[in-house]
Amino acid sequence: MGGPAAARGVGAVVVAAGQGHRFGASRPKQFVDLCGMPVLAWSLRTFLNHPGIDRVVVVLSPSRAASPPAWLPDGVLVVPGGVFRADSVRAGVEALAGEVETVLVHDGARPFVSGALVSRVVEGARAGPVVPVIAVEDTVKRVDEGGWIAGTVPRERLRRVQTPQGFPAAVLNRTHAIDDAGAWEAQDAAAMTDDALLCETLGIDVATVEGDPVNLKITTASDLSLARAMVETGLIAAGN
Repeated sequence: MGGPAAARGVGAVVVAAGQGHRFGASRPKQFVDLCGMPVLAWSLRTFLNHPGIDRVVVVLSPSRAASPPAWLPDGVLVVPGGVFRADSVRAGVEALAGEVETVLVHDGARPFVSGALVSRVVEGARAGPVVPVIAVEDTVKRVDEGGWIAGTVPRERLRRVQTPQGFPAAVLNRTHAIDDAGAWEAQDAAAMTDDALLCETLGIDVATVEGDPVNLKITTASDLSLARAMVETGLIAAGN
């Protein structure tokens, strides 16, 4: 008899374990209401409705994972996160171990991820790590410690990185196994703000695909106001 079948399909890890201190509200930004649905619910619905996604994992803080919100959709696997973002992503990746061959990692505070963007990332990740990016349109200045302008940074090759980021499961498992083994100090772990950076640190090439300007990340109260305006003006389809 042959061995076990190879894992196939695509899994999505939606990270929502952060406390969102910069948002300034009484609860994390991913749980704040956005035109009738929590911010996180907007993110989840895209992955749950996408035909190319076979499994969806949401990573919550340990206290919320112990008693998940009643509004979480059926079919979502809830797992507790860790101290740093990398810890939370690793928990989500481990929950998919052996089930999928490709993993997408998405920030739960990005509610307007589109199906088209997910498709681009899934396709790109079949060949290796890939991140969606958009061009930097503003002039970028470098400043010194006193706040004085020290130079202008050429922006032609600068890009702003979004999520979801896509990876072959084997690559993501390897990067997080090294992290779990203590390859980085705590201060380095705190600086690992995305999984592409983990790959870069290990010398693994990361490709890019076209991002989406409306795929904003809600970090401050003004971001939430902008998101609400995008829904109210019809730029984004309202939730159900």
